[in-house]
Amino acid sequence: MPAEEAPKNESPANPKKKSRVPMTLALVVGIAIVEGIGFYTATKMFGGGPQVAHGAGEEEGHLLDGEEAGAAPITIEIEVLKRFKVPNDKRGRLYIYDFDVALKVPGHREDDANQLVAERQREISDRAARIIRGADPAVLHEPELKTLRMQLQHAIGEVIGDQDIILEVLIPRCVPIRSD
Repeated sequence: MPAEEAPKNESPANPKKKSRVPMTLALVVGIAIVEGIGFYTATKMFGGGPQVAHGAGEEEGHLLDGEEAGAAPITIEIEVLKRFKVPNDKRGRLYIYDFDVALKVPGHREDDANQLVAERQREISDRAARIIRGADPAVLHEPELKTLRMQLQHAIGEVIGDQDIILEVLIPRCVPIRSD
């Protein structure tokens, strides 16, 4: 029995644990490299390479129709409303908006635009007044008046019957006057 009573030294007092960090790090780096190679291969296979830019060459039937390539198209400004005053009470107080409206049109369509605006001046004034009277205060106090410009462009285009003639609506002056 003396052989059985001897202490067993099979497990040491301080067992040494293996760190899994290097193995995990190597696995993550290996997967990232395989993914990178896969993405690179897929883009090379299915990317198609550089594409031809249409309109880059000098061909007949240029979009500017007779104007020099690189020259800016000529535009004309037509004054539509001058010192136009419209009330708006959507803030709870009555404000009178005093503003000017002009249209930017292509130079070669200046005569058409002048004629159409002159023929429909009162209808244009009525539509603009409706838009201002019904406009939300946030629309009337936007820094660039983008919503108001868009609404006026659409309304004036409907009135004159040609949406394409108006390149841009300009509002050089818009002054809210509190009416007390």
